[in-house]
Amino acid sequence: MIPVIAVAHGSRDPRSAQAMAAALTALRARRPGWSVRLAFLDLNAPSVRQALDAVAAEGHRRVVVVPLLLGSAFHARVDLPGILADARVRHPRLDVVCTDVLGADRLLTAAARDHVAATGVSRLDPSVGIAMCAVGSRRPGADAATAAVAPRLLDGTSWTHVRACFATSAPGVVDALAELREAGARRLVVAPWLLAPGLLWDRACDAARSVFPDVRFAAPLATGDAVGFLVERRYYEALADTERTRVLRSA
Repeated sequence: MIPVIAVAHGSRDPRSAQAMAAALTALRARRPGWSVRLAFLDLNAPSVRQALDAVAAEGHRRVVVVPLLLGSAFHARVDLPGILADARVRHPRLDVVCTDVLGADRLLTAAARDHVAATGVSRLDPSVGIAMCAVGSRRPGADAATAAVAPRLLDGTSWTHVRACFATSAPGVVDALAELREAGARRLVVAPWLLAPGLLWDRACDAARSVFPDVRFAAPLATGDAVGFLVERRYYEALADTERTRVLRSA
């Protein structure tokens, strides 16, 4: 079995690493023969470098790296590729295959929808208003791309009110909730477009609760088995792409 290294962002908040570890538990249970390892880009151990060194030391000749990231920001575009390039130099016999980020996959939007419903609101209630809260980015167009995900949370429901908001940029969660209330929403839910809890999520919750004391909070995306299923999908997609490339080059 080709080992899998799932790469998380890393955080000083221990809940983040715990959530990412728990997200892979269902995958290990479903695929007991798989070697699934968790590594971090920053602030937690093992680092990606350490995980790759361990795989190479065990004699593996190929490894699949799955970035547990929602967007293609600096970590996905610059940081991780640089780490992997360095590993390829250090371990020339190790074929390092990197998958796409998790992104706005339908498995994650479905998980977010399920987490909203789990707060106790009905999927048939048109008065539900959802503030989808993401981290936010300074990269031009990144927040707009994230905001485009928000309407997908309404699929298959009678919900009609949704706004995207951000923990580090505008609009913030309070502004989004105010817009939802003005639009007629009566039951307000903040749904994190975040994989795990952390300081930014706590701040968003505190800000929302201070103005809207009746607001409900959905669980982060790593809660449940959606991330594990998506890691498995990215694994197979990457190996299929690698095989197609090999065939084309040999033709």
